[in-house]
Amino acid sequence: MNCERIQESFLDYQDGRLSPAEAAAVRDHLKTCLECQREWAGFQEIALKLDRLAPEEPSPRLRTQFYAMLETHRRSADSRSPFVLMRSRLDRVFAALLPARPALQFAFACLLLVFGVYVGARYLHRPGAAPAPDAATARELADLRQQVDKMGTLVTYSLLQQQSTSDRLKAVLATMDLKTPDRKVLSELVGALAFDPSVNVRLSAVDALAQHADDALVRAGVRSALTRERAPLVQVAMIELLTNVRDEASQPVFEQLSRDEATDKDVRDAARRALAVLRLPTGTKPTAIVKPDRQPALT
Repeated sequence: MNCERIQESFLDYQDGRLSPAEAAAVRDHLKTCLECQREWAGFQEIALKLDRLAPEEPSPRLRTQFYAMLETHRRSADSRSPFVLMRSRLDRVFAALLPARPALQFAFACLLLVFGVYVGARYLHRPGAAPAPDAATARELADLRQQVDKMGTLVTYSLLQQQSTSDRLKAVLATMDLKTPDRKVLSELVGALAFDPSVNVRLSAVDALAQHADDALVRAGVRSALTRERAPLVQVAMIELLTNVRDEASQPVFEQLSRDEATDKDVRDAARRALAVLRLPTGTKPTAIVKPDRQPALT
């Protein structure tokens, strides 16, 4: 096993999910490879610090808000609804009109059924096929579907953030082995990049998305997340991803970052180099963007 395969199996090795032969291969490799020993030590340190993070506790106002909502619901349930009054009056009307004996009720129901079948066969026609929606209606439906998808993504990641950072990191790392992920997996990775509070999870999401940067959904998601990202390491990683695929739509974002004095200097420099790459003639091999020499915050 080479160093790359060994480092990719660190998570499974620590959790005891490797076979005895694979675990022995990892141990033998770590005895002789200094680079993998450093990576393994850093991996264990990160995992230990992640496990020590205190779980988030609900706000003290949550209980008060819950009971206030419960009291409002109870009052509305106890109030006399006009629909209840209307229904009681209708019940009295039908009780007066319909016969009380079961035999007469059955005969009356059969009479209504026969009458309904006759009227349907005599006067009603089968409706034709529903007309196809026009272009404006189709666009409205597409916009509505897109808004629903976005809302679903937000709800999904509000639930994901209730998990521990270690679990979310494992979920992102697991997608790196997928050669052809479906749209749901890519959307979840973009959501992790945009909404996850952990810098390590967002960095891992960039690495996972870099394998699929030729997808328009991935590029659009990274561009959108870049405008709201504040961690320089993650910003530079996203700039590198978009530059490697020469995403022309990212040019306005790069220009804004390069001119913003409030932005980190390394990020401004990376944005300027990215702009220079995008202005090169097609086919010219771009110069790699060097990431800042920093350690990510363990959040």
